[in-house]
Amino acid sequence: MTILVIIFIFVGCSSRHLEVLYNGNFHEAQQIAMNRSENFCIVLLDTSNLTSKIYKERLVKNHIKTVFNMIDIRLPQNCWYGQWLYSISDPITCIFSPSGNLIDIIPGASRKCFDCIEQVVKTGKMCRELAYYNNFDMDKEQLIPLLNSVLLCKLDFEQGLNIELRINKLLDSINYPYIAYLKMMNLAKHSKHEAAQLVAKQLLAFDNDLELEIYPELFIAAKGVIDSCYNSKVEPVLECVTFIELGDCERGVAKPFKIKILNSGNTPLEIKEIQLSCSCVKLIGDEMYTILPKESQYVNFEFTADKDEKVERYLILKSNSIYPMHKIRIVANSS
Repeated sequence: MTILVIIFIFVGCSSRHLEVLYNGNFHEAQQIAMNRSENFCIVLLDTSNLTSKIYKERLVKNHIKTVFNMIDIRLPQNCWYGQWLYSISDPITCIFSPSGNLIDIIPGASRKCFDCIEQVVKTGKMCRELAYYNNFDMDKEQLIPLLNSVLLCKLDFEQGLNIELRINKLLDSINYPYIAYLKMMNLAKHSKHEAAQLVAKQLLAFDNDLELEIYPELFIAAKGVIDSCYNSKVEPVLECVTFIELGDCERGVAKPFKIKILNSGNTPLEIKEIQLSCSCVKLIGDEMYTILPKESQYVNFEFTADKDEKVERYLILKSNSIYPMHKIRIVANSS
């Protein structure tokens, strides 16, 4: 359910308001912006992340005259934003014209970020003072018009339009899983099954770690296009916590912890690799496991604080699960 919150900000003897949508769809935010003849912002957040919390706090303090649509990237209906942007970063602010054209992408929650957002909203022009480091290896001046075209293809496809010619033209300039997915689904929708299967096989060839983390739903769809009898329920499914709070830790003293991995699927789960983000996290025992359907396995670790401050680290489990990359955030207070 979409929620519109109006936050009143008091400045001296006067007040002004900030309109914020929470998990509204693209068209809802655009309609409000068009009614007000203003730009609008779509902000990708993980509200469990400290930087995203800082963003929300600074948004209230830095009143910017526009509509903000706050998107929780952990919700399934919102995962397409990261797939479109080819990114797992947050927060990210995408700024649009009232007509729905992408103007700029501003990463982060720094004061400079908010200065740039305000500049773009006021001028309607891209802010060149702040770069957008991305996985396309393109400058944002080159990238943003292409991403805008991909987004328009996505929206038009949802309206039932045939986007084949536009997608084929775009592929000359930009090729990544999301655009391959749009091409595949468009071909399948217009009964070009052999061509759709070919694109599905090309989509499954995207298999680096980042792509496996961002695009599992697209790969599932591709398997269904290739084989009409494919049943995702036969796949292994890794279930595990995504967040571990270790509390207070003494610097230099190892603190043990363990995680439980459940295979809720119907075929054996193969843990292929456990990636550690730093030497302060140590794996105790084996790195590779086989877990039978409906069974679980505990994996043991030690955390040794190396700084006198709050620290945040990650574990990544790589497996043959239908969702092959599983990230676990670890937070500890060191003293």
